[in-house]
Amino acid sequence: MLEFQEKRRLRNFLYSRVTLIVLLVAIFFLLNAVWKVYQKQDLTKDNLAKAAANLQGLQAREKMLSSEIERLKTESGTEQEIREKYGLVKPGEEVITVVDSNTATSTDFDTASNPASFWQKIMDWFN
Repeated sequence: MLEFQEKRRLRNFLYSRVTLIVLLVAIFFLLNAVWKVYQKQDLTKDNLAKAAANLQGLQAREKMLSSEIERLKTESGTEQEIREKYGLVKPGEEVITVVDSNTATSTDFDTASNPASFWQKIMDWFN
């Protein structure tokens, strides 16, 4: 009989409102912690994808820069780069500039057909 009363006392304690409220509060905090961990994991997955894309871009850039360095190590590559950047020519060479005639006539035609407005002429005085 004593054993039965102890079981009953234990059951009354476990099913009491205070115990159930404490358990519900504990479950709430545990679920909150699990939710925060899930959010961090999701953010980490996104950051990993961004880092992988960034790594691919950097690897492609490294490949391009390596090929550019190899090109500049040669004499012809160095000469070509100097000619492009500084417009230098070798002795005896001449620089020729080719102008497309269609482009020149179309811009001349546009300025002739669209005379400057009154306000544009006034603004030109101040410039």
